[in-house]
Amino acid sequence: MRKSIIVIGGGVAGLACAARLLEIEPACEVTVIEAEEQLGGLASLWRCNNFAADLGPHRLYTELPEIAELLPQLISQEQMLEVPRRSQLLLDGHFYAYPVSASEILRVMGPLKLALYGTSAMLGQMRAIAVKPRSYADAMQQAFGKALYRKIIEPYTRKVWKTAPEELSEEVARVRVSAGNTQRLVKRLLRRAENTARPTALDRFKYIRGGVEGLVQALAAKVLERGGALETGLAATRFEVSGNRISSVCAEATSEEASDGFFEASAVVSTIPITKLTCSLGAVADSLREHVERLNYVGMILVGVALGKDRMSPNTWFYFPEEHIVFNRAYEPKNFDPEMGPRGQTLVVFEVTARLDSALWQKPDHELAQLVVHDALDCGLFSREEILETYTRRLPYAYPIYTRDFRTHLDAVCRGLAKVENLVTTGRQGLFNHNNMDHSMLMGMRAAECVAEKFPAPAPKWYEGLGQFAHFRIVD
Repeated sequence: MRKSIIVIGGGVAGLACAARLLEIEPACEVTVIEAEEQLGGLASLWRCNNFAADLGPHRLYTELPEIAELLPQLISQEQMLEVPRRSQLLLDGHFYAYPVSASEILRVMGPLKLALYGTSAMLGQMRAIAVKPRSYADAMQQAFGKALYRKIIEPYTRKVWKTAPEELSEEVARVRVSAGNTQRLVKRLLRRAENTARPTALDRFKYIRGGVEGLVQALAAKVLERGGALETGLAATRFEVSGNRISSVCAEATSEEASDGFFEASAVVSTIPITKLTCSLGAVADSLREHVERLNYVGMILVGVALGKDRMSPNTWFYFPEEHIVFNRAYEPKNFDPEMGPRGQTLVVFEVTARLDSALWQKPDHELAQLVVHDALDCGLFSREEILETYTRRLPYAYPIYTRDFRTHLDAVCRGLAKVENLVTTGRQGLFNHNNMDHSMLMGMRAAECVAEKFPAPAPKWYEGLGQFAHFRIVD
């Protein structure tokens, strides 16, 4: 049987999957379908006139041997920049260097407050010996005490996830809450002064010149070199299911340059949100609707503020855990690569999370920009006279929300999808897995290997083996 494999989604997971498929099976036909005109997904580049920015800066880092071996084949040393990390966190009107040092905590908060946090944390850890946490709130209070939980973690969690910490799974404690790891922050607050003679892993990081788009372009080039096809501006909207198999994929044009498409498929690998995929499967969707409705994502709104100055600050990141400030984090692309903006001007990107059914998400772009500018001015980040322009970008599927019962519903959906024997879903969105870019690439490659090995019916083997990704942790 000739293999005609459709990969839905042209982010790093989909492109890594397609490239690996063609490496294993050079004779198979592989077509990548991407709804946007631009490849990359969450790793694509955002262009704002003369400025460029990642959709959240992507450091080039991995602890996965397969990806460590692959990256030098995709990105040359000449493309790499080594960037010093400098970050600050705003708390109670004071900008702390982040990671926070014990000496600064003592100077600003005083020894009594630090002692309170330390005592509270010890009591929490004693409780952890006897009581198993039932939620993220329980896990954080046991690990760090009620005092720090109420001061930082509780409001920060509500702000980022738009969900009460009591409603979140304890699994959130094992992955990043948002940019800036809360656990790491709290440990810094509690620990003694560190030995600064040796730099930590956070001091410097690798970054691709021109942004993460360079990695996307290299993966796309691999697909084309190996005989694959890339179709952009096409959204997979419907699947023809015959028996227990997908026979074809129907795609609608999302741009004027593209035309509706119909693709015969002997196997399908999807990297789109697992909820969207399931809802496109007709009778399969009907049986899983109750579970799909319980799997939700939080959206991200990016607001870029162009300033008439060469730099706003030397920081790569700013963190804002307090709830009265609308944005969670800010970053300045020129501090990652000076060529991301013109001389004498800079772009600062602010991240705002929102539920898709919230009033915040429904606000027009100009009102969102006004909210961000108002709070940025209050924080003293820049003056109104320095503002040149604002830009807005929305990412409706930024982070999966790990509610306390999400695992039950996700497992039920995966069991249902496993009945479609030639369909595999993978990647951050496709497996409802909050992970890093290198994790997504490996998930795509693993899906390719499973399809190649178990063709024409890879689904049962794939869904049985999803535990292989359980060890993934966000590296900040």
